[in-house]
Amino acid sequence: MKKLKRTADLRLIGGSILVAIIFVTLTTSIMSTAVDHWIRHDAQIETTGLASALQKRLPQLEAIIGGSFPGESDAAVLQLIQSLGRSSHVTLATRDGEPVLVLTGGQVLPASGQEGRIHAGNAGTPYTQIKTVKENGTVSVVAVTAMVLQHQGRPVGILETRIDETALAGSFRQDLLVASIILASVLGIAFAIGYFWLNEAVRSRNASEERAEFLASHDGLTGLLNRSAFQMKLDAALARLGPDEAIALHHLDIDRFKRINDDLGEEGADKLIRLAALRLRDQVRPCDILARLGGDELVIAQCGITRPEQAEAFGHRLAERLSEPYALEGREIRISVSIGCSLAPLHARQAHDLMIKAGMALQFIKTTGQRGFGIFRETMEEELVGRRDLEGLVRSALQKNLFSLQFQPIMSLPRGRICGFEALLRLTSEAGTPVSPELFIPVAEELGLLPETGEWVLNKACETAAGWPDGISAAVNLSPSQFATGSLPSQVQAALTASGLAPERLELEITEGILLKDTDAILQQLTELKALGVTIVMDDFGTGYSSLSYLWRFPFDKLKIDRSFMEAYSHSGETIQQILKAIVALGRALKMQVTIEGIETVFHARAVKDLAIDNLQGYLFGKPMADVEIPNAMLKDFVKTMNLPSDAAGPARTASSPEHKATIAG
Repeated sequence: MKKLKRTADLRLIGGSILVAIIFVTLTTSIMSTAVDHWIRHDAQIETTGLASALQKRLPQLEAIIGGSFPGESDAAVLQLIQSLGRSSHVTLATRDGEPVLVLTGGQVLPASGQEGRIHAGNAGTPYTQIKTVKENGTVSVVAVTAMVLQHQGRPVGILETRIDETALAGSFRQDLLVASIILASVLGIAFAIGYFWLNEAVRSRNASEERAEFLASHDGLTGLLNRSAFQMKLDAALARLGPDEAIALHHLDIDRFKRINDDLGEEGADKLIRLAALRLRDQVRPCDILARLGGDELVIAQCGITRPEQAEAFGHRLAERLSEPYALEGREIRISVSIGCSLAPLHARQAHDLMIKAGMALQFIKTTGQRGFGIFRETMEEELVGRRDLEGLVRSALQKNLFSLQFQPIMSLPRGRICGFEALLRLTSEAGTPVSPELFIPVAEELGLLPETGEWVLNKACETAAGWPDGISAAVNLSPSQFATGSLPSQVQAALTASGLAPERLELEITEGILLKDTDAILQQLTELKALGVTIVMDDFGTGYSSLSYLWRFPFDKLKIDRSFMEAYSHSGETIQQILKAIVALGRALKMQVTIEGIETVFHARAVKDLAIDNLQGYLFGKPMADVEIPNAMLKDFVKTMNLPSDAAGPARTASSPEHKATIAG
């Protein structure tokens, strides 16, 4: 494009020079023609006047031309007539052009015969020749005019005059030169204006063409390459790929961008994308290729790598850099990104195929809720199909009655028997295959189905617990999305009313993740739930970073210590023991009951036997079971309790009594 532009400028300059040369040539030619015309015209006027004077004042003109030498009076008339004009040399000739008489220097002389024949034009029309005479180093302009003399309408001879027009020619040339200079200046100014206008028009057109070419290959928002230009450059880079080289294609987008767009508005979201693009520019090398595909989708071709680990490190570096806070419209904006990566030539050798596989890796990461960075693998497509099938299953689970509840026993240490059950959601496919909660619950959350599903769990758990003996509670886990509806207290009230379950027998378990946002709204709902008479339990206690501040701000009745402590007990027993003692002491100080999860083995039970813990939960006391199995479990628990020594089953029993320790250990 720049080469074409230089060529166009050179052509414009060359054309301007050619026009200037033509203008100078034409001006010179016009000046010469004009001077000759004015000199000829002046000489003809002078000659015509002289001829008229001769015809009027010299009656013997015809006789003189016929060969009669003029007398004194006629000679005096001739001299007078010549002196009144500007002719320096006058010749009278016969009709055939033979010179007869010469008037020069104030003298009337007969022709010498050496003058040569005179040629005239048509009768009454002077014929003038312009001659340049060089004499004694001086150049003179002489107008030689011949005119037929007539007497009574018939030609009688020829009059030839020689007039020195040097001064007049110089005057004419000077006037014409001034006029030419003025005209040239005007034309030069006009040409200059035209030239600059044309040059500006050409430059503007070139700029428009360059802009159009840029827009055709670049994104208008960020200035990065667009999809088609990126694909062309990537194909070229793939064609140059060496035998030991690879290219990593990173396809990334901003997580939850729709929510960000709704929050910031379209203009704010565009600014965020531009800022993200600027950060990416800082991360890439000159050999890398960066583009925006549209929306919040960006791609980087990382060229010249030799190992997949380089791509992975670069991807994590990109995610970390883009996740740093953005100062936007007086606010601090935080985002996260997901990045899908494909490698050439490992996964594909064509840009189109490489982009498809990087996009598939990105889709897999976002669809499965993994976030972060991931490299394409051949099984991803199959896994995505499975994911879509799972989404369909979760969407239809409530309508097709595919959800069910299982209940895991919670053991009361002071009473030495089951004091309640935790309701756990289960999903079975239409073929009867159970689906892990670790798979379907994140999907339900991403699909926005947890509020509806959580309400079903709440109603089902209350309905089931209403058939249990008094004193046996039902614990139900609540999700953040249920609080987000703002109607959770009314849902709990409706479930209690419909089932007839006493409020004190319903325990609602929440994690501190629920409390991280909009704490005022959460506190208001927890206060309303507390007013219903239900028990509020802080679940998974000890895994967060700010649980302590929540304990006095929110109306909790129980603490439930996360199972991770017991899982780590085998290799950090002493440390875990001290942490558990501190948590139990904290619970006692705040008048909260303490439950510990993850009691899976006798070893775990013995590890906590010296702690004043109120409740235990784990596989040691019972696996999750269907509601129809609960009566049998409770019967076994009752028989076991009845077989204990009488003093071990009394109300004064404590967690530190020997009999109680034995029960736990045994």
